[in-house]
Amino acid sequence: MVRYYKELEHRLNYYLPLVDIEDNGKKVLFNYEIPFLFIEKYANLFKNGESLINIYKNFNIDEWFKKKIYIDYENACSVSSEFESIEEEIYWILDEYKKIDFSSKAIENYLYLIKRLSFIYIDLFPKNKEYYTSLNKTIIEAINELKKYMTIQYEPDKKDNVYQPDAWYITPNGYLYNAGKYGHKGRDLSFNYNRIKYSINYNENILETHNTSDGYLNMSKKIKEKGYITAGQFKTFLNYISQPVYLEYINGIPVTRERHIIELILGIINAKACFYRFFEDLYIYTESPQNEIDKIIDWTNDDIGDVLVRCCGFHKIESMQEKTITTSCINYEKELEEYIKNGWNVVFIPPFIIDKDNHCLKQYPEDFLVIKRLLKK
Repeated sequence: MVRYYKELEHRLNYYLPLVDIEDNGKKVLFNYEIPFLFIEKYANLFKNGESLINIYKNFNIDEWFKKKIYIDYENACSVSSEFESIEEEIYWILDEYKKIDFSSKAIENYLYLIKRLSFIYIDLFPKNKEYYTSLNKTIIEAINELKKYMTIQYEPDKKDNVYQPDAWYITPNGYLYNAGKYGHKGRDLSFNYNRIKYSINYNENILETHNTSDGYLNMSKKIKEKGYITAGQFKTFLNYISQPVYLEYINGIPVTRERHIIELILGIINAKACFYRFFEDLYIYTESPQNEIDKIIDWTNDDIGDVLVRCCGFHKIESMQEKTITTSCINYEKELEEYIKNGWNVVFIPPFIIDKDNHCLKQYPEDFLVIKRLLKK
């Protein structure tokens, strides 16, 4: 049964209590002077960073994953996901860092890069765990010292409530997901959908396992266990000009425990997990993924909302109709029982189902509701 979210009754009042970045008590400088003593003090760190980067460039993460030399499968999925994520940033960071007129920001980005590398190497190379753990601590120390030069402290005087758009879904595994607006790729699944269509068209293998969806599910699990969101996670998934009031630091990283922020980001992460799981299954269990993608485009008019509901099993909260949910869940009377009891109208549309026996995508019979009503009589 899907959890009943009472806040959906007044969803236009759903807001995040944030502080404007210009008035949050900490002005971050993008170009600042780094004392030579800092460079001198951490000279070995910059030197070791080169070896970390060379290891990354020559390491085959897929082979490591296939060999199953790790202990914890879920942690391995997370490491694999982080390894692939680094690839999106490493080259432009190095390009900036290697410029003759490199900026202080380039050094800052470089330190964060080798911090991420040293952290995943703890799992990739357990025999050298002590070395990478020690190196990671040194990098964090350097980053924390760098913050003294990159920030100006002052008293904040403005708070801002950032209201969420009326673009709500409930994920197949029961989380509240807001698709946002302005097309921010951290939360709008249109970007992921377009990437998947491109990868299948060009026969890229990003979907041949459940690594991506498992990675997001593992991330969600860790957030729930820890009970907080980091500044980096907030930036990745929400990317607002305003940001939370960070009341504490853990290992030098600002975190927030504000309920709405945690719920919103968990919703985005689980939406990505459920979304990728459908397309991973499509890639794994169908004979011609390209043909099936063409079907989806044709059957849904390439509409991401229809894809989420009919393919991925999301429940859509309609914005133009009061207390109305559109779903393709076949047993919606049971799953959405609490919503029906509270006066919500449920609109059923037939789902698209992966037929693992015939290795293709098929439409659920459109006369399903008629048959269902007859059986009830």
